[in-house]
Amino acid sequence: MTAPATTVEEVTTARNTLGVKDYFDALVNIMRSPAGFYREIAEETGMRKAMLFLFVSAMFYSTVSMTYFYENSLTMGGVYLLNALVMPVLAAIFSFTLAGIVPGSNVRFDKIFSVYAYASGAIMVISWIPALSMILELFRAALVTVGLVRACGMGWIKSLCVVGMTAVLLLVFFWTLDPVLMELKALLTS
Repeated sequence: MTAPATTVEEVTTARNTLGVKDYFDALVNIMRSPAGFYREIAEETGMRKAMLFLFVSAMFYSTVSMTYFYENSLTMGGVYLLNALVMPVLAAIFSFTLAGIVPGSNVRFDKIFSVYAYASGAIMVISWIPALSMILELFRAALVTVGLVRACGMGWIKSLCVVGMTAVLLLVFFWTLDPVLMELKALLTS
C-alpha cells in the first residue's frame, strides 16, 4: 500500500495521471452520470488526464476496427487512430472559437477539450460496432452538451448551439477540404 501524497506537487502529479482503475472509473462514471462526472472534471487542471483517456480509447477503437474490418491492416489502423485523435481536437477548436464569439463567454480551451476528449473516448469503446454509429454520434453530442453545461458553465441553449454549429463547421470543413485533396492526389499521381 502506498502512502498518501503529501506535497502539493505529489497531489498535482497524482491528479494528472491516469491508471487502469482511473480509466475504467471515468468510463463507467461518464456513462452512469454524465452531469456528475463533468461536475467533477470542472475542477481538473490541464488536459493531460483527458488526453490520456482519449489516447487509450483511441488505441482500443483503432485496434478493434483494424482487426475486425481490415484483416489487421496496419495502415488502416493508423488511419483510424489518427482520426480518433484528431477529430475531438478539431471539434474542440471549433467549439472554443464559437464559444468565444458569443458575448459573455469566458471558457478555457482545456475545459472544452476535456469535455470532447472524455465524451469521444467513452463513445469509442463501443462505436466500432457498425450498427451503432449514428446512435452513438447523437449520444456523443448529448455528452458534449452536458459537459459544456456542467464543466464549462455554459447555458443549455448556448451549449446546444455551440455543439450544433460545431457539427456544421466540421461538415463544411471536410466538404471544402475534399476537392483540394482530390486535386492534390491527381497532381501527385500524374
